[in-house]
Amino acid sequence: MRFSISTFFAFTLVLTNLFGASAWASDPPKKAEVKEEPKIIYVEEAGELGRRGNVYKRVAKPKFEEPEPVAKAPFPAPPEPPKKEDSGKKDDAKKEEKKDDGHSAEPKKDEKKKDDGHGGGHGKEAKKSQAPAYSAVYDSAVIKLDVNHRPFTPVAFTNAYADYFVCHKTITAKYRDTVLAEMNTFADRMGLPRAQDMPCMIKVAKANTKFPGSLYIEFYVDDKAEKACIKMGECGATRLMMLHPKDKTGKKSQELYRSYVLTDEKKFRRANFCVSPAGQLLGEKHCYVVLNPDWLFN
Repeated sequence: MRFSISTFFAFTLVLTNLFGASAWASDPPKKAEVKEEPKIIYVEEAGELGRRGNVYKRVAKPKFEEPEPVAKAPFPAPPEPPKKEDSGKKDDAKKEEKKDDGHSAEPKKDEKKKDDGHGGGHGKEAKKSQAPAYSAVYDSAVIKLDVNHRPFTPVAFTNAYADYFVCHKTITAKYRDTVLAEMNTFADRMGLPRAQDMPCMIKVAKANTKFPGSLYIEFYVDDKAEKACIKMGECGATRLMMLHPKDKTGKKSQELYRSYVLTDEKKFRRANFCVSPAGQLLGEKHCYVVLNPDWLFN
């Protein structure tokens, strides 16, 4: 009996499967992997007793371990800038420059002519700016005025009765503070509102007033009084000081007496005070009356 080759190969494959299955069946069974349950850590405390006798405690939170700081790598040094190659322009510029041999170049003219000592205005120094001429009546150490007894600064305001100038740069700060302090002392004495420290104005009376050309230092109790005095010439709450020179000719003395005038139209109050240059109160009168007691008979 003859077998074909294909039949032989099929028979061999069947036997191999049978023996392999029996071998695998005889292998010992593998043990199942046991997973470890996480260990529970409780807080160290007495806990609470339950009904069945069990003690219940709180579960502790896992500790957080801070990561160790990692040192930062240093920044790399900046690369050196590339060196500029010398293009040779300096050498070219030197070659282009021509040397002055004194033959072809024109002689340079001096911008300033030297003094040759022959007159004609050569070599004279420029005239120095003359110092401003101050008033001979008013002391320039206190108030700076020109020969016409007016401030050097421009007029800030004007009305029908006077021209107004800013105190700054005309009177010293110390003299300004002295006037304001004395003025407010008299206001307190009369029970009137005090004057504000700003603005401070110098008033020069015009020709149509009672004392033409007189000089005043004026303060104001508020903005309303300031506008009324400066713009309209109506001062219901007057806070001013008249500069009264002892000698108006300027030949003997430049002593300046301070003659104050304080008014309040609402309270029907008006008062005059005269203070000496040294700060002594001479009386509740105008300084002209104090210095000239026989003025009624002049």
